[in-house]
Amino acid sequence: MRPPDATSLWGGRFDSELDPAILGFTGSLPFDARLVRHDLIASLAHARMLLETEIVSRAQAEPILDGLSEMLAEIEEGGLVVEGPDEDVHSWIERTLRARIGPAAGRLHTARSRNDQVSIALRLWVREELAALCASLSVLLETWLAQATEHVESWMPGYTHLQRAQPVSLAHHLLAHFWALEADAGRLRAAYEKAGVSPLGAGALAGSRHPIDPHRSAALLGLADVSPNSLLAVADRDYVAEATFACALLMVHLSRWAEEVILWTSHEFGFAALSDSVAQGSSLMPQKKNPEAVELIRGKSGRVIGDLTGLLATLKGLPFAYNSDLQEDKEPLFDALGTASGSVGAATQVSRGLMYDTERMRSALEAGYLTATDLADLLVERGTPFREAHAAAGAAVREAEARGCELWQLDPEDLIGTGVALDAELLEEIRPEAAGAARLSHGGPSPERVGEQLEEAAKALERLGRWVEAVLPPPIYRVHLEGRLLEEEVG
Repeated sequence: MRPPDATSLWGGRFDSELDPAILGFTGSLPFDARLVRHDLIASLAHARMLLETEIVSRAQAEPILDGLSEMLAEIEEGGLVVEGPDEDVHSWIERTLRARIGPAAGRLHTARSRNDQVSIALRLWVREELAALCASLSVLLETWLAQATEHVESWMPGYTHLQRAQPVSLAHHLLAHFWALEADAGRLRAAYEKAGVSPLGAGALAGSRHPIDPHRSAALLGLADVSPNSLLAVADRDYVAEATFACALLMVHLSRWAEEVILWTSHEFGFAALSDSVAQGSSLMPQKKNPEAVELIRGKSGRVIGDLTGLLATLKGLPFAYNSDLQEDKEPLFDALGTASGSVGAATQVSRGLMYDTERMRSALEAGYLTATDLADLLVERGTPFREAHAAAGAAVREAEARGCELWQLDPEDLIGTGVALDAELLEEIRPEAAGAARLSHGGPSPERVGEQLEEAAKALERLGRWVEAVLPPPIYRVHLEGRLLEEEVG
């Protein structure tokens, strides 16, 4: 029988070396190396729990805790690099620890499997990344909120079917994007909470015969809950799917915003222009000023949707508990969170470099007969049934079209015989600014309702900021102290 390979956590049952091609195919170190900090932190919690439950003695635990703490400090300072022939980051940690403290490192894996080990490391990583993404998202939301505050009465066309529809304010439009991403922040926070369940103690799938204390391990990691079932603990990747879904929907919302930036900064729209700091040029055409950053945001949304689809396809046919297919959860998750984070950062910079042409927006209200609905509503207020009012307003549009003027520029005499009775007061009320200001229903574009939205948006942003402040720096750092330095708690 060959001894276990120095880079492997298994081998006693085997009498030949693993084929290098198979090791290369099954190994995950190139991508799970990014979990090293979180794996070390979880290992500190596990080692501390082993000491407190007297599964390992103080003499056995001391070198493990010292070695892990030193490795974590070096990783955080950038002095230690994860590299080598190891199968995965877990193997690398144990090999490196063994090289530093000797055979005592072999006790670290007592009452633990790579199955619960990888899950806890991934959960901690996900929580940290989600919190950081929420922090970045709050900056983008703050940017949009500040811009909306400046444009409560900057009137522009609202669109349906990409056709001019009714007057709204630029503030109202920006707030629509604000609320979509504020809901994304809620989903990211929910995914953060879902990831906050500790699987430690589940082992490979059936727990441990040792007198472990999973709740203590969880507490050391800042986690309030422990998985209720050891099979579920190692098989569950709902938190991965939910984090990836939250990123995918966030990217869909960013893509919709990006599409509008692309349209609005075109000469055909001319509603906005990009500053030189966020636009890019052409290698051939000197005059070009291209919105490439937002085009990439739009393109990357499809990539993150693909991450989610691939992940769900991986999960759908897996029997409980752990299967190596779950190794495929990391790359789409890493890509989704990394892409969403980069896109939010780019969107923030573009938003700051976006200059709105409110005069061009205002002039766009003078084509398309955007207040026809208001005319119908005013006729209803004067006693006309809506369906008749709708037809009468349509006749007025037809007349204005024929005369090449706006609805509010019609001469009441011109409408004799059309069924539309206009007067000076009614004509004033169907001017775009007056029509927009009259939209007083909840969530509408009137300055009063937009002012209420701005207040609510500020409160929502404040709540998000408080939450980010509470979770960053992440509570997993506590284990760095409690796992090693507060030894007086142990008898």
